[in-house]
Parts: sequence; structure tokens; C-alpha cells
Amino acid sequence: MTPQVTDFSFWNEMWKQSYYDREKGIRANPLLEYWDKRANDFSLMRKSNDYDFGRKVYAALSSVLTPDSSMLDIGAGPGSFTIPFAQHIKSVTAIEPSTGMVAVLKENAKELNVENINIIEELVQDLPQDGFPDFRFDLVTISLVLWMFPDVWPRLLQMEQYAKGYCAIVAGIPDWKNPREASKSDVQEFQILYNMLLSQGRSPNVSIIDYKCERMVEDEIECRKIIYEQYEGDLTPEAEEQIRKEVIARSKDNKCLISSRSAVIWWNPKEIVSPRYLSS
Repeated sequence: MTPQVTDFSFWNEMWKQSYYDREKGIRANPLLEYWDKRANDFSLMRKSNDYDFGRKVYAALSSVLTPDSSMLDIGAGPGSFTIPFAQHIKSVTAIEPSTGMVAVLKENAKELNVENINIIEELVQDLPQDGFPDFRFDLVTISLVLWMFPDVWPRLLQMEQYAKGYCAIVAGIPDWKNPREASKSDVQEFQILYNMLLSQGRSPNVSIIDYKCERMVEDEIECRKIIYEQYEGDLTPEAEEQIRKEVIARSKDNKCLISSRSAVIWWNPKEIVSPRYLSS
């Protein structure tokens, strides 16, 4: 194995550099303000095709779950994973600090009569740490959260504290051939996090999933406007008109079909290889 692959400091610095490069272009605090604005729009997107995204993530992780399993979903949003998983396992504890997201999560769960969900309105860094044996789960997942932290390894160790089974990261894979404004918030999470885990003796598994989101033209336009204000600047009439033209040009029958790809990375924290054996 090449030294670079097993060099934790290399991947840790790459993550930090990606974070600071991206931070320069963010206008509003992405922790809460941005997600409150996007709550309704994001909910419509994640519910598309009967929670296609969440169901495919569940399928990728189903081999480590049983009907009696418990799950901690960090960054639950509108229930992207919480709801599809809750329909198959015993219980899901959803961590979500955004008031807007919590509201739509509750609505979405009620809509499908899903009742085995416990919602905690906290930031991940404010969750209990050390000495809470009751706060442990068969599966701990996280998505669209890690990129907000310049120092990501403590968050991964925090996940492992809560896991009595497996940990899983769902990381978007940017489409550099067909970039959208949203890709400006992407980090090369998949490559960096995978190698970071490997360099620290974990044995990560990976599954790549492709999924589609079908949405109305006006919903996509509203989404693009919010993203523009987050990363580009104040929305001018000219910018809004350009967004509208681009969305309509890619639409059919007043609908937009958006194809995306994500990596599901999961590992067992109890299966750790000493880093000194990785360089041999």
C-alpha cells in the first residue's frame, strides 16, 4: 500500500483545504439559516419517486440490519433516510437542528403513518459524548453534515461512540461534467473520507448508488434561486431570468428529471487494524 494512502495527515489536510476553499464562497451560515430556507423544497426533492434516494441507501445497508435494529440518523433533514429505514427496523432517532426541517420531517412521517421515530433538535456537536451507554445504536448514519466541519475526524469518532454495530456515511459524488450551482457546496467527500478511514485502520465498505429526482419546473427554479443567493450574490432580475431559462431548457412536460450519484461508506468500529500494519 502506498505511503500516501496510509498517511492520515495527508487526507486530513486535504479535507481542511477543501473546506476553506469552499467556505470563501458561502454567504450565509449553512448550519441553520440555509436549511431552514430549503426545508420545503428539499423535502419535495427527497420524497421524489417514493423516497428513491433513501430506499436505495437502505438497500445498500440492509445486510447489517434486522427488524429489531435501532438507528441514529445525524442530519435527518426531512426524513430522507429516517422514514424509509423506520419502515423496516424497530426505531430511528433523528438528529436535526433546523426548525424548518423538523417541521417537514414530522409532516412526512405523519403522512405515511410512521410512528417509531424520535426527533432530537440538536447540532451534532451538542449531542452527549462519553459516558452515555444508553445512547447507542445498531447503525449510525450521517449525510450532508460533515462538510460543515473543518476538522472532520472528531465527528467520525463521535459517530463510533454511538455505534454498537455499524457507522455509515452517505456522500454525494459531484458530476463535474454537468455541474449545477449546488455542486459548489460539494467536497470530494467520498475519496477523502474513505482514505481517512483506511489510514486509521478501519475497513470501509463502499456501495455506489444512482438515483433520480423528478420535480416540477417551478420547484427547481425556486431551489436554484436559493442556491444562487447562498453562493453567488443577491438575486437580480437578470439572474432570475437566466435561471428560469436554464431550467426550462432542460425540462420536459413541465418537469425536471435530475440524476445524482452518491457513495454509501460503512464500517464496523470494532474491526480496527493497527496503522503500523497498513504500510507493510
